[in-house]
Amino acid sequence: MNNAFAIMKPEMIECMITEYHWGRSMMTLKLSRQGTPDIQYIKFAGVEVFSGPLTWTGANFILRPTSECLELLQSAERISEYVTEKDLIERNILLYIIELQFIQVQIVCHMANKYSG
Repeated sequence: MNNAFAIMKPEMIECMITEYHWGRSMMTLKLSRQGTPDIQYIKFAGVEVFSGPLTWTGANFILRPTSECLELLQSAERISEYVTEKDLIERNILLYIIELQFIQVQIVCHMANKYSG
């Protein structure tokens, strides 16, 4: 399984951003399994980049290489050209993506924790 959060049957998961605090760089994502009362959350801390809709179906979170994370942060002008992959690794900055049918959700953050609600 390639899912970064070990989510079983990720295609059955409805995702909704329930909190997003720009100033504190915090984001909470609610995960609801279709047809069940199961609800989980993922809290992202130190969010540098979020690109995607507010709700979507599919929770196949893939952790991408540091080189892609660096490229995205530079293109979003969130870091200087002097920042290296080593700097991102030292600061534990990670890029998670979810491939949807027409769009790619991108989340760059320092920490992410999945928990039950």
